[in-house]
Amino acid sequence: MIHNVIVPGIGGSEESHWQSWLQRQLMSCSRVEQQHWQQPVLQQWITQFVQSIAPIQTDLQIIAHSFGCLTTVAALAQHPQLNQKVKHLILVAPANPRRFTENDFADDQQLNLDDYFQQLDLAVPTTLLMSENDPWLNPQDGKRLAQAWQLEPINLGQVGHVNTASGFGPFPEILPYLISK
Repeated sequence: MIHNVIVPGIGGSEESHWQSWLQRQLMSCSRVEQQHWQQPVLQQWITQFVQSIAPIQTDLQIIAHSFGCLTTVAALAQHPQLNQKVKHLILVAPANPRRFTENDFADDQQLNLDDYFQQLDLAVPTTLLMSENDPWLNPQDGKRLAQAWQLEPINLGQVGHVNTASGFGPFPEILPYLISK
């Protein structure tokens, strides 16, 4: 049996968010909880991610959204021993690494995380779901990220950031991409 792990982005995917809806649909599922949902400090988020999934003894399917996608990709790169547990990774509407530094949101004068994420390799089977009009990742940067990660993105159309602000509560469209429910 596969255990599903929900990895939210900034804000934590409130009750009406599709990740919370999905968690209620899945038989075996848990969620990575961050200490500071509004502070995207990458290494702190990675630490929480690793602490959440390391004790799980079964195979994993990870469903990540936004900054949770960046957290997951970085965590698996930094902790390659975890890759053997991950049978499938679903990245939904990743946040743009250009919008972040190691310790917060980026501004024009700061080094951002783009170069770091461009050089990471994914060592697990991965599905990348992207939007044509995501305010957190423009199409050009999304294509660059997909190319760097050697993924063929699945275009969801003009669906914004695939969050409650763009009209998503239930998200049954994700169900066909899951390898186990």
